[in-house]
Amino acid sequence: MTENVELMNKYGEPLRYDRNFQGPRQRDRGCTDVPCLIIFLLFLGGWAFIAQYALRNGNLNTLMIPTDMFNQKCGKDSSVLKKNYLFFFNLDQCIDPLVPITGCNTPQVCVEKCPSETFVWDSMKNTKTFEDLKQRLICKTDADKAAIYSKTDIQRAIDDNRCARYYIKSEPFLNRCMFEFSDQLCELLPSVLFRNRRDLSLLLPGNANQSQELEMQAMALTLQSDVQALVAPQTNPRQVPVDEQVGQCRRQRLNGAVIREKMMQTDTRLAKMVGNLVAHFDTGAHDAQRLGEEIVEDLVNSATIVLTTLVLTMIASLIFISLMRWLAAPILWFSIFGVLIGLLAGIYYSIKKYTFWKNTPTVPHHALNLHSQIQNLLQNANNWLYLSIFLCVCFVIILLLVIVLRKRIRIAIALTKEGSKAVSTVISTVFFPIFSWALYIVAIAFAIGVGLYLGSIGDLSFRMVRRIGENGEVTKEQCVCNGPAINYTVGAACNPETFQQYCYINQRLESCIETTCSFNEISNPPKVLWSMAYNIFGFLWLSFFISGFSDMVLAATFARWYWTFKKRDVPYFTLTHAFCQTAIYHLGTLAFGSLILAICRAIRIILEYIDQKIKKYDNAVTRAILCCMRCFFWLLENFLRFLNRNAYIMCAIHGKNFCSSAKDAFNLLMRNFLRVVALDKVTDFLFFLSKVLLTGGAGVATYYFLDNNPSVIQLNYNAVPTTVVVIGAFLITSVFFGVYSMAVDTLFLCFLEDCERNDGTPEKPYFMSKQLMKILGKKNKLPQRQRRSK
Repeated sequence: MTENVELMNKYGEPLRYDRNFQGPRQRDRGCTDVPCLIIFLLFLGGWAFIAQYALRNGNLNTLMIPTDMFNQKCGKDSSVLKKNYLFFFNLDQCIDPLVPITGCNTPQVCVEKCPSETFVWDSMKNTKTFEDLKQRLICKTDADKAAIYSKTDIQRAIDDNRCARYYIKSEPFLNRCMFEFSDQLCELLPSVLFRNRRDLSLLLPGNANQSQELEMQAMALTLQSDVQALVAPQTNPRQVPVDEQVGQCRRQRLNGAVIREKMMQTDTRLAKMVGNLVAHFDTGAHDAQRLGEEIVEDLVNSATIVLTTLVLTMIASLIFISLMRWLAAPILWFSIFGVLIGLLAGIYYSIKKYTFWKNTPTVPHHALNLHSQIQNLLQNANNWLYLSIFLCVCFVIILLLVIVLRKRIRIAIALTKEGSKAVSTVISTVFFPIFSWALYIVAIAFAIGVGLYLGSIGDLSFRMVRRIGENGEVTKEQCVCNGPAINYTVGAACNPETFQQYCYINQRLESCIETTCSFNEISNPPKVLWSMAYNIFGFLWLSFFISGFSDMVLAATFARWYWTFKKRDVPYFTLTHAFCQTAIYHLGTLAFGSLILAICRAIRIILEYIDQKIKKYDNAVTRAILCCMRCFFWLLENFLRFLNRNAYIMCAIHGKNFCSSAKDAFNLLMRNFLRVVALDKVTDFLFFLSKVLLTGGAGVATYYFLDNNPSVIQLNYNAVPTTVVVIGAFLITSVFFGVYSMAVDTLFLCFLEDCERNDGTPEKPYFMSKQLMKILGKKNKLPQRQRRSK
């Protein structure tokens, strides 16, 4: 190997052409930013100590204490000290995705224990005694139950929704009473699984009026669907005999919470959830419920087509990236002109619709439902005019950018082709983000778990409050306290046990009802508050560290590919080598860069918190100052993210520490500022157009197939599966092109480094492809036998 002369440049790297040379500083690497790594490890150790402290001293049950309809904490507030469990009059009403926001629209009361047996008033009122029925009743308040003296009173209380009409044997789950299906319920199946109104009349008393009959029918049908879904969750259209359903119920009943069984009712329950979700944004409740059912029906019926289309989109993305290795220019120009033609088609269609609705007088739909509002939007000529103007502006801007940057686009296409070669050669890089996602999920779960346990540490604080009535009025009950509670006043701190013992209504000496000692908050000690801040900052630091680790591994992989003379000599385990190289040598650099971003993000969070706190003062000066600071730190964070990304690439290439890599990257980019703006952003623009093309193609193909093949599948709205496909396709293409973007960014910096480091002489040959050298007017002056094969 006499060809490999030991001449070194200013970087301490060989100058002569060397077949074994694999890029700057690939061999003699050392650990970078070790002090930062030590600090990061110590920080993680402190985070682990906080986690074990939270697990030892926290109790999630404190955060999960149920609250009844009167805003009383079961088992904690003075009026419900011995009632630890929450009972729902109708648990079906709680199956709503917005329950955490809007609450469960059914009476909820605290009880001493969950029902140990099933109760159905309409089937038991003629077979049970009054005393037995009253004992089984669960009412909103003890006063409601105490005011019942006959079966007529029971009927009236149930009709007024002051007592539950029915309930099923339950077991506590997070202190909530959840259904438990037993043999007793199975025995009741014949009385609730009736098919029509004639069967219903057999269960109704002779003097039942029409409204009671209809109400009973609705309740029975609900019970029927619930029990049928629970005992026969399989989607079998045939009618199962009652005796067989009873047998299935006995065989399939569980001793745990019913929530597991409820999850089997996918179709009906999901339809109810979507319907309730639509109802929150639409005043037509009946139409919203029907729309929700139709949407879920379309999703279920088109699940196979949606999954198939998404798989085909993933395959198309892989093929798209692979084809760019040979057809980068035609494909990217096709993407550009495809988007332009699509915009022209949109402009034509919008103008056509504008002309039509402008010359067609119509009366707007006055119905208050979602479908009518959409029709009004589509029949408004001005909306089509605004859309056509917007599309024209987009078309002109994209066309001008293409004309002005056409020469830079050629170089961008060459870089894109190089990126396609790199990704196709090391195809495992496409699936590497799955590893990052797994780490993200672990970090998120850990941070949330530690935060919840920390939030549960502290003393429960209570204060004396008056209950607010259903109409929003504050009660005027005269509650007087004496003895140890003599200083208790409304709004002041109190103790529930002491309040219950020493506070009473002045005139009757009875326990206070409308005034209670209620739970206020968990008073976290100062060290717990600081631990919460530590936990938040730890999550920020760790999340940026994971993101940086993924970027550096990919950068090292693609840099090694670029700096290999013969690309077919790239090692098979290049990604594994890059992973190990990053994990062994450069974790300190990642810790340094992620720390800077974490500090900047923490400052932004603090500014947002301050902004929320001072909003009530409505001071224009402070708002202006905070707005400027928030804008500044937002720009700073984006700049730091850009700088970190390129610093990680330079570190992967040269193996230097973070500060040196950031300085080298910044100087290199500033020396080639026009190329950075023209090339780097052009490639991002091209990738965006490619994602739009693949996503739009998947959506159009799905809609066309559904619209032209009604015999294969019949749907209520073809737009439902099409929308799901568009969202899923965009996410899939974003993942693939995210890796592709990292490849192009890495190769771009290598390209700039190559242009500055080498001049094409035998001592310093170019590493770039022949196509790039041809575009730039460069070439390697090497003997024919030493030319690199492409």
